[in-house]
Amino acid sequence: MQQQQVRQFVERYLATFSAHIVESHPDFFTVKLPVEVDKDIGNRPFYWSWVDKMNLAYQPLVLTFTFHPDCTPEGLRSEHLHLGATRMQQIFASTKKHGSFVCMYEQQGGLLGNAGKRRSTPLVPWLGMNLKVSLLCDKRRDILLYLGINLHQPRLVTDFTSFLFSLSLTPAIPDYYYTLDRKVTIQEALQMAQQEVEHTLEQEDQHWAEEARTRLSEELAILEAYYEELARREPEKEQAKADETEEEAEQTEAQPSLEQEPLHPEPDPTGPASVEQPTSFDEYRASGGRILDFLRTNGIQTTPRAEIHLAEWKKSTPDEERQRRKDELVWQYKPRIEVSFINGGLFYLSSVPPLMRSSKAKSMRHLPASGRIM
Repeated sequence: MQQQQVRQFVERYLATFSAHIVESHPDFFTVKLPVEVDKDIGNRPFYWSWVDKMNLAYQPLVLTFTFHPDCTPEGLRSEHLHLGATRMQQIFASTKKHGSFVCMYEQQGGLLGNAGKRRSTPLVPWLGMNLKVSLLCDKRRDILLYLGINLHQPRLVTDFTSFLFSLSLTPAIPDYYYTLDRKVTIQEALQMAQQEVEHTLEQEDQHWAEEARTRLSEELAILEAYYEELARREPEKEQAKADETEEEAEQTEAQPSLEQEPLHPEPDPTGPASVEQPTSFDEYRASGGRILDFLRTNGIQTTPRAEIHLAEWKKSTPDEERQRRKDELVWQYKPRIEVSFINGGLFYLSSVPPLMRSSKAKSMRHLPASGRIM
């Protein structure tokens, strides 16, 4: 994504919330953030908790965004927006939060009847869903499905998103349009989508799962061989350790007992007298002392450190370690399928999308509209 594309995306994002652009320049623009945008990217959680709790008037946040690091406006506090900026990631998260599901209406040119008067046009409800089917093992492969389900008459089409891009959509229903009733429930539509996902998976080559199971068996065999060899060498290590302990005990008994000298010599009465510590905190700091030493000297309690009970810590046994590594290998190599919802919406259309089954979409693997990432 180039800087021009970043600016276009940010402008579309702000226009969706009807944000007020205070100043627009080819290198930057200043915007007054609406409430929803301020809560998502304004980084003022304490302010908003106080405003909501006290029911105060909202003070809008004004930000200036630049898109070229060398073109900074003079006299304005600006922020450089690029693809890796933290504020840009917040904008992406806000877009995903508010734009995961939309409701749009198709708007066409004026349709005139036989008498030259404008006639009403019906709009058919469609449920559009973008799904990601992930084939997971130690490798990953994603398949994107763009499904459209007719909620007036049961019908399912693929490549629905590309068809929507060719239409003129608006968030409000236009004049002289009316919507048809939904005869298919959302639960029935989800079942149709599930059947389409299963139909797509049936057409996929299943060798990836067999190869993953083969790699899993090989890794488990190597793991079992390692711990069998470790169990065989363990008695030898214990015997060698016992022999070393016996030798050390014999050497200790052979050495003559020496009279130990006192560890702490008695203080010399003729030594220097102890220096009197300053009594006030200011004098103690002026003499270069530490605050913690002053607290200890004057008997002020300090916050105790968290005690660590070493008795609760124990070393894992070889069987526990082997089971843990086995579970990790199964999680890494075992083939599995995950289906996740990306985004979707309810679309009222007067145009009819072309019917395309998954069998045809498979031959369009390399086209962007097919939605497949290999």
